[in-house]
Amino acid sequence: MNLYSSLVLFGEGFLTGLTLTVMVGPVTMIILKYGIQVNRIAGVWAAAGTWVSDFFFIAVTFWLTASLTEWSEKPSVRFWMYVISGFGLTVMGLLMLRIKSEKVLSGNEPKQTGYTRAFFGGFVVNTLSPVTLFFWLGVAIFLHMETGNPALYYSGVMLALSIGDFTKAWLAPRLISGIKGKYVYWVQIVVGVLIVLAGLYMVGYGYFS
Repeated sequence: MNLYSSLVLFGEGFLTGLTLTVMVGPVTMIILKYGIQVNRIAGVWAAAGTWVSDFFFIAVTFWLTASLTEWSEKPSVRFWMYVISGFGLTVMGLLMLRIKSEKVLSGNEPKQTGYTRAFFGGFVVNTLSPVTLFFWLGVAIFLHMETGNPALYYSGVMLALSIGDFTKAWLAPRLISGIKGKYVYWVQIVVGVLIVLAGLYMVGYGYFS
């Protein structure tokens, strides 16, 4: 695998992570919540909890789909792998479209304390989200069909998520004053539609290839 291919795979992962980090869903709100109710450091701890959850899903989904590698050489199996992966992304996008605009934090909520609570809050929210499972499962299946090093793609995704979540936590006091319910809703809708289209594209790619 040459340097150019490696950079492309890493870049694709980074762009995917950027797409995820603009989502204004439960993960973003838990980060902002602790960033406001405790302090910026607590927001970062909440973000760290989501990252640990993501690493858990990466390991589990990649391991569960590892046996698909040799099967992926068969055209019929390869087609269904694309279908399943695309279906997972499509379901994730549809779930986002069903989510109503989140209750926006005003900054006047009762204060909470504890970095440990913030960490586990982020971990639990991310782990229990069905969007997380569908996303990482789709990514794992897709990467098993690629010839590049999957660690490059995963690194790109996690780097973008880390930068985005850290920024949200650190700027939480300022960000929260600019977030309006209708904007949250339409960001969810746009990102959800993009993910659905990506899933449908993957299904179509598997069919025509």
